[in-house]
Amino acid sequence: MTKNVLKTNSFWLFLLGAVMIFLIYKFNNYAEYYYEKNNEIQQTFNKIKNSELLVNYNVLTDSIYMYENNDPLIKSVDKLEKNIDELIKNKYFKEYYPYNYKRFLEYKKLIDKKIRLIYRFQTINSAIKNVTMNFAVLLNNLPKINLERLKNGSYEKNAIKNNKFSQKVTSLLSEIILAKSSIDKDFIKNLDTSFFEKLSNKINDPVIKEYNTVLLVNIKVFKKYFPQLVDVLRKITDKKTLNLLDKIYDNYFTVMNGNLKIIKWASYLLIIFIIGVETLIFYLLHKLQRESVLLKRLINELKYSYITDKLTGLYNRNKFDDDVKFLKKPVLLLVNIDRFKHINDYYGSKIGDKVLIEVSKILTSLIPENVNANLYRLGADDFGILYELDNYPDVGVLAEKIIKHFEKQQLEIDNVKFNISVTVGISMKEPLLENADIALKEIKKSFRKKFLIYQESMNIRSKIKENIEKSKILYDAIKENRIQPYFQPIVDTYTKEIVKYEVLARIVHPNGKVESIFPYLQIAKENKLYSDITKIMIQKTYDKVINKKVSFSLNVSVEDMLDVNILKEIYRLYFKNKTIAKRVSFEILESEAITDYVAISKFVSEVKKHGSYVAIDDFGSGYSNFEHLINLNVDFIKIDGSLIRQLPKNPSAYKIVKVINDFAKEVNIKTVAEFVADEKIYETVKKLGIDYCQGFYFYEPGPDCIT
Repeated sequence: MTKNVLKTNSFWLFLLGAVMIFLIYKFNNYAEYYYEKNNEIQQTFNKIKNSELLVNYNVLTDSIYMYENNDPLIKSVDKLEKNIDELIKNKYFKEYYPYNYKRFLEYKKLIDKKIRLIYRFQTINSAIKNVTMNFAVLLNNLPKINLERLKNGSYEKNAIKNNKFSQKVTSLLSEIILAKSSIDKDFIKNLDTSFFEKLSNKINDPVIKEYNTVLLVNIKVFKKYFPQLVDVLRKITDKKTLNLLDKIYDNYFTVMNGNLKIIKWASYLLIIFIIGVETLIFYLLHKLQRESVLLKRLINELKYSYITDKLTGLYNRNKFDDDVKFLKKPVLLLVNIDRFKHINDYYGSKIGDKVLIEVSKILTSLIPENVNANLYRLGADDFGILYELDNYPDVGVLAEKIIKHFEKQQLEIDNVKFNISVTVGISMKEPLLENADIALKEIKKSFRKKFLIYQESMNIRSKIKENIEKSKILYDAIKENRIQPYFQPIVDTYTKEIVKYEVLARIVHPNGKVESIFPYLQIAKENKLYSDITKIMIQKTYDKVINKKVSFSLNVSVEDMLDVNILKEIYRLYFKNKTIAKRVSFEILESEAITDYVAISKFVSEVKKHGSYVAIDDFGSGYSNFEHLINLNVDFIKIDGSLIRQLPKNPSAYKIVKVINDFAKEVNIKTVAEFVADEKIYETVKKLGIDYCQGFYFYEPGPDCIT
């Protein structure tokens, strides 16, 4: 009996379960189908509305901007027609919403009419654009009063008339441009062209006569088509079609909501039925709960360790890679601790770890709450701030805030005070991390910049490869003592006697080839080797000239003058041999921007105090400034070779060099002409009265001084 009861109960339970599964299956299929179809309809409505708004926007853009391409407008019209056809072909919409379908066909007719207006607008707008461009050309070519005629006293009346004509043209075209900018035909109702029409038969000057004729032709075209353009534009952008579309959608939405209520009540009944069945398995679920809790805890621990940096507790690279996928306009600030390796090497990794933890806390506190950003540790001493660009568009402001905070505050860890500084590489283009790292590397090339936003021009593979090769050549040359000073004589312009030597850095390759170091200087700055090269040149030059009674000049950059160690090296050689101070000149590179006059002036005054001289090199190049000559109290200026080379055949170069030389003489500064390559250049330099010459016409650079 018991077995039969069990069998019977099992049968009914099985049947009940089968019915429940069938009902759930059918209900789910129907609901899924209903939501899918209505979702398609709603999305199509949204696409249609957005497409029409885009059409209106492109029409307005095309009417405003002079050089706007018609392609976006044509594409947006095609897209609108395509979306409308999509809804018309929707069988579900036609069958279940016949009233709305009928009204939508009315909307399509209005859109067809609107598209015809758009094609008419394009024709009229092209004419208006052509005329407007002609007006711009007319304004640009507006005849001006001939000053020579005024001086001679002739044609004075014509000149005054021309001036009045110019004023009238400017006034008239200003009104037209105002009308075009405001798309308002009221501005041209009172457009007065009588002055120019009366003037047509009275003008004797052929230039003004032709100009006046062209002006009148273009004004007539503008007056004819501009009102048509305004009328068509207003008809295109009125809201009649959009309002009708909104009404159709609202009615459709009301009907759809009614159907949803039926589905909702059906779902309630099904839920009640399911609850009854679920009660039967409650006990089993309760039993599994404990195991589920343990499993969740284990999963959370694994997930936490997967996305979290163990040292700082910040998110790690894994979390960053996941998060960046979900941002529409991601921006990454890659914050690097400057010279962190020095802290680790000197104080040990334990102190280094504490510095990293403290920096992570500070960065967390500096991020504004409304930014909704995440902070990551992305490398040994790299931290990343990732957020949606629209939340905080002023990325530079945030970067400066972080940089300035570390500049002003000291960290104290285990009774040791640290002056921490950071640099920030910023990227808004994929791949974010790689591009931010490229920007960070670009910053390291500069002593001034502390943050930089990635640009496409930075990511040049050939440049990177070339820089790697140059870096290796430079490292090897320094390591193997193959940086050598070469000496090029500077001669008196009139006697041609050698007065001093310019010391030029050369790389001697293993095969014996000698190459100028100039192509490697930027790499030297990026790899923090520039000061090393300067020190090598100072030391080796000293060794070569110490026992020779010759004067010489050394090139120094702005970075060299700001480097305390370079100044110390100069002082060391001064004290080692006091006579050398009076034989050396320091040539400041004029091709670099000199902005920190306080620091540069300090360097100049210090070396001059010991009897040394100061020159401005490459004067006449990009950053030339006569103020440098006065503010820095220089003794010589070396006129840039690009000007000297052009002297015999370029009158402009001749005038510039003459101005520089005359000014130098006025303030008692000696001048040197660089790149004197042949006799013609030399004779011109001599004629100008430049004090000294340097170039291949006299001597090429060599490894030793000529004694």
